[in-house]
Amino acid sequence: MAGRTEDDLVQEEQGEDIASTKAKQDVTKKDVPWRVYCAHGLSTWGDNMWWFAGGCYMLELQPSSLRLTATYGLVIAASVIVFGASLGRWIDRSRRITAARTFLTIQNTAVSLCALLLAGFIQFRGDLEPGSPGWLTALVSVLAIVLASVARLASSGTNIIIQKDWIVVIAGGDTDYLATMNSFLRTIELTTYMIAPAVAGQLFTFLGFGLTGLLIAAWNVVSVMLEYLLLSLIYRRYPGLAQKRLVVVEEEEEREETGAVQGALEGWGTYLRHPVMKAGLGLACLYMTVLGFDNISALVGVAGSLAYPAIRRRVGLERTGLLGMFLLVSCSSLALLSVFLPGSPMDLTVIWQDNNNTSLSSSPPPPWTLSGVSTGPFWLHYCSVLVFLAGTILARFGLWIVDLTVNQLLQEKVEEEVRGVVNGVQDSLNNCLDLAKCVLVILLPAEQTFEIGRAHV
Repeated sequence: MAGRTEDDLVQEEQGEDIASTKAKQDVTKKDVPWRVYCAHGLSTWGDNMWWFAGGCYMLELQPSSLRLTATYGLVIAASVIVFGASLGRWIDRSRRITAARTFLTIQNTAVSLCALLLAGFIQFRGDLEPGSPGWLTALVSVLAIVLASVARLASSGTNIIIQKDWIVVIAGGDTDYLATMNSFLRTIELTTYMIAPAVAGQLFTFLGFGLTGLLIAAWNVVSVMLEYLLLSLIYRRYPGLAQKRLVVVEEEEEREETGAVQGALEGWGTYLRHPVMKAGLGLACLYMTVLGFDNISALVGVAGSLAYPAIRRRVGLERTGLLGMFLLVSCSSLALLSVFLPGSPMDLTVIWQDNNNTSLSSSPPPPWTLSGVSTGPFWLHYCSVLVFLAGTILARFGLWIVDLTVNQLLQEKVEEEVRGVVNGVQDSLNNCLDLAKCVLVILLPAEQTFEIGRAHV
């Protein structure tokens, strides 16, 4: 001890401080981020419940047609496509806590107002509009769709902030920890995707549209307060969230901007020049499918999301994505194979036949359908349907592995100062490809093609 100088003591103390700080950071980083999971659970529960309820309200407003319901979904998706890039640019230029609180408040307020508007109108519709639906129904429909679009944009912003930025900072460069958080967040999302619509459906059944709307509005008021508190706790828990490299735009450049259109174009340009663009495009292509049973197959998706961290830890991120894509394509191919199996009701000949001369009742069964199969064994009678269902449902396991892989690539490879705009464009691209399947249905409108209402068994 006598040979130690004052400088040695200072260095030793500094070393102990550094070690202590590092140890605290490691403990913090390895803690289960239950606040993040709770906030995400509240957010996704409200989103999934309202997405289902909103469609039901549109159908109630115009029960004789699906046109209003389709318009509702189309406008919401189009709003994300148009404003997704601008939304991301604003996130990049704002403080994390400011952006999160702003989107949280807008989202829950818009949903509450929309639910109250629709519930009140449907409840008193007989007094307000005694005859057939008129201008008042049209006005309420427009206002509801506008509010729902605003809520969807705010929800998209919240997802970008939390899932694409905050958890990356919380992980602190630990990719295994980041993969685990991604897995749990996706599991929470899929679980609420299964349960929330079922709960909303029961509320409609037993309480009606009026009381259900009031409950949804009340839930969003309570939820915004809880989520606001959780976000504040998360922000204090992880000091790194306060340190953000903001995108600073010079005043001259701001004056040169012509508005949202130019901002959106610049955002798309940033995305297209980024190395993750190809992986993001591959993910977006997966949205262009009708081979999904949503709530039914979400359980298999949960299994895929839970398996993702272990698979990634063993074979690496890129090979995990390839494995997931192999499983997805292999299982989805069973749906194609089912068209040619015994008992298949699909009549693809309608694509090249003259629909004016071929009616549903007179069109012959396709050549691969076995005659008399209805009197055969159970497995032969339902062979095509069973293979179709099995392939479509099992494909969700690989789908969510691919989704989580690309999601983590976006988290790891996208620079902090452009995370908002890149992920905003990615969300827009996903919605573009999602709408593309609607175009395909317009191009192939014959119901024989999808075998609605008839079976050759």
